[in-house]
Amino acid sequence: MYGYCRLSRDEDKENYASIEEQKRIIQDYAISRNWTISDFYIDDNVSGYTFNRPAFSKMIEKVKGGKIDVVIAKDLSRIGRHNGRVLVLIDEFKNIQKNLILVSEMGGTYDVLNDRDDTIGITTWFNERYVKDCSRKTRDHMYSKQKTGRLIMGNYYGYIKDPEDITKLYVDEELRPVIELIYKLYTEEGIGRKKICDILNSKYNYPTPSVYYQMKHLERGRIYKHPVQKLWSTYMIRNILENDVYCGTLRTHKKKTVSIRGKAIKLPEEEHFVFENHHEAIISKETFNLAQEIRKRKLNTKSTSSTRKRNYYFSGLCRCGDCGFGVSGITITRKQSQKGYECSQYRTYGKARCKCHEIKESDIIIHFKEFLKFTKNKYIDEINKIQLQTKTNAKTNNKEKIKFEIENLNAEYKVLISQKIKDLTNTTNEYQREMIENTYKELEKDKTNRIEQLQKLLEQQQEDLHTEKIKKLKTAIEYFDDILKSNEPNRYISECLIDKIWIYHDKSVKFELKPEISRLI
Repeated sequence: MYGYCRLSRDEDKENYASIEEQKRIIQDYAISRNWTISDFYIDDNVSGYTFNRPAFSKMIEKVKGGKIDVVIAKDLSRIGRHNGRVLVLIDEFKNIQKNLILVSEMGGTYDVLNDRDDTIGITTWFNERYVKDCSRKTRDHMYSKQKTGRLIMGNYYGYIKDPEDITKLYVDEELRPVIELIYKLYTEEGIGRKKICDILNSKYNYPTPSVYYQMKHLERGRIYKHPVQKLWSTYMIRNILENDVYCGTLRTHKKKTVSIRGKAIKLPEEEHFVFENHHEAIISKETFNLAQEIRKRKLNTKSTSSTRKRNYYFSGLCRCGDCGFGVSGITITRKQSQKGYECSQYRTYGKARCKCHEIKESDIIIHFKEFLKFTKNKYIDEINKIQLQTKTNAKTNNKEKIKFEIENLNAEYKVLISQKIKDLTNTTNEYQREMIENTYKELEKDKTNRIEQLQKLLEQQQEDLHTEKIKKLKTAIEYFDDILKSNEPNRYISECLIDKIWIYHDKSVKFELKPEISRLI
């Protein structure tokens, strides 16, 4: 017998029982029946709209695995605020004969295995509507504060929020020198972002943004939950060089979420709220504007993927032979623009992580053909016996995901109808019946609309799959010959044969065949 507690500060504000209060209510209920609570699963400050909660997920896994027989919670909203998923969960508890007890629900205590659930569907509906309404109100409130510059989201490296008035920013004198240094190296000395990383990592001891925030969290006795990067990287330098907060400008409403627990999407600059001379500047506006001019000039002069996307034949197959990490596709611009590859660790962190080395794609192709010629001549008989099956279209995986989502929605819809019938059967009052009908009508419409959308998408994908040609089986030797004859290797054929390509700083290249091929030869 286990207890479950959950609290979301966004949903519950100060009006809801704290974690300790929930535990007390559950303990009192268990003691009154001479039961013993083995332990508690607790999700603190986690939304009930998502079912992907750390403690909750572990608990449900043990329930389904037969290790937990009874779960006790304060009420149904602690279990979740997603109508369909909560109803399906209740149904699953019944099917596997495990009990879920809600101490303060439906005017008393609700026992999933022993009590009637005449209005449980309406309860879950109101719980979901409540969290959606809270989410909307929170977004409206934040929008209002952002519009007037009264809400500063997140942290700005180099600035400190005034503890007495969080709408004010003050320069962190400990970090002022590193901000000034980055702009000086970039604008006055013409040094690029990668070289700036090398300088900061080798000659100075300034903390990176994540290291600094971790230190500040520890000083306050808090845990910093984000990844910590100890070395300066190019994206850190870019973020500092492109942020006009360093010339005294506050910019709000840069992102927004469109759904509960949804991902934040970036907004165009014309939708930002901009407050100039909001706080003390670390660098002048002239210096900031000069940095933007240099950045744009560099973008315009580079014939890289900023103008057109390049296809790299060996992307995803290459590894750095010196550090073992992946490599990035780049454009090598010396006498003429060519595709090439460079160690991703060197590209991001400079010499602090790996050696400086790059290689043209055309050179790898030459090495690749020589490798295949050697392998073919030496193992001609063994290679002829190998049969390689072509890959199925990537859309197949997506099709399975859609099917899985449709199955889940159908399960939720089935439980919804079942609950509606129960609620109507046990209600004689005409007004209550009408309210139940209207409530479920909206829920059913949401489910059926989503199912219809997914069904159409699934049908379209199936048509696309039928129209695509299915390639025949080929022997490995035919694939070898196709590559040797062509000027540019086919990406699919390369993936059929090659497992990894190792690139070293002396421009040597090593190829590894697929395990099933290398075992045979």
